[in-house]
Amino acid sequence: MSKKIMQCKSAPEIELSIDGGESITLRFDVNMFSNLQEDTKGGLKSFLKKSTAEMAALILYAAGKDNNENFTREKARALTSAMDFATVSEIIETFNESAGINSEDPAQKKMIAEILKSI
Repeated sequence: MSKKIMQCKSAPEIELSIDGGESITLRFDVNMFSNLQEDTKGGLKSFLKKSTAEMAALILYAAGKDNNENFTREKARALTSAMDFATVSEIIETFNESAGINSEDPAQKKMIAEILKSI
């Protein structure tokens, strides 16, 4: 059996700078996926039926809840509503990259599909 060597990638982070001097760190790591799974009852089909704004708010909350005290779903929704579409798109794109959704590797695609089914 051959040995496979993998490059360990750090989880991407986004630092959101908000009017008034506040900043929120979004970390797109394994915990974020666990948070998203907890917060999206009904699975992937239910998640994908949500509006872009609601999906972005759920991703924002899941990525930010472990790194920011007093960060709530309501605050994530309010922030998402106040953002321009380019910022929302970048958050969703970072989520996709972290999940490997853009990957061409068939084994990785299969694993990602299994993870996303559990969301």
